[in-house]
Amino acid sequence: MDDRFYKERSDLAAVLRWAAREGLQEAAGNHCSLSVSNSGDKFLINPDGRYFSTLKGSDLILVDLNDHTGTDQANISAWLLHGQILQKVEKARCVLHLHPKYATVLAALVDSTIYPIDQVSMRFYGRVAFDSEFSGMIVDQTEADRLCDKLTDKQILIMGNHGVTVVAPTVALAFDELYHLERACETLVTAYMTGQPLKVVSEEVANRTSQDWQDFSYSADLHFSELRKVLDKEEPDYSN
Repeated sequence: MDDRFYKERSDLAAVLRWAAREGLQEAAGNHCSLSVSNSGDKFLINPDGRYFSTLKGSDLILVDLNDHTGTDQANISAWLLHGQILQKVEKARCVLHLHPKYATVLAALVDSTIYPIDQVSMRFYGRVAFDSEFSGMIVDQTEADRLCDKLTDKQILIMGNHGVTVVAPTVALAFDELYHLERACETLVTAYMTGQPLKVVSEEVANRTSQDWQDFSYSADLHFSELRKVLDKEEPDYSN
């Protein structure tokens, strides 16, 4: 493994392994990235066509957009989108793009709003961007740019008819957001399935609870530390 990026590789590999445990990946697709340069033009990303559960830190591809190093190994959709976000979106050092079951169900509805019906869903109140212009897979710069623009003032994007993208300044926060986003979507979709009216809290309560989540953002580091402990014990090869 490249010792210069040992920690970054280990952190991103931990996310991939845990995402597999949570059933958040889709077959051998989906991509997660982590910048290793201040400008975001150099980043690590998982190789296409590999199960998250098998990946090690040393398997991650180092992409350098300045000389196209690694771009021939990475999925074109992945490096186009991730490269744009990591260079253009403020606070985006880690980008997680997946098609989790419940978040994708919500993305397939005309109304993809995450209504504040429980403490977890309130975390995302007023913090989510939505894209409703799906036109196919990301195979050109125009589509990547359009999606990147949606994240100008948000760090979570519900991609209509597609999936979700989460960005954050740290790996721990990005994964914590993704984990709780899927939980919030699961609760909402399950509530819809009952056929009963949603019990939506007031804007005041939703805003206050969302802010409380932001004030307790250190819990993301605790979450990531704990899952790393489990991986260190049960799947120690992830950091190799």
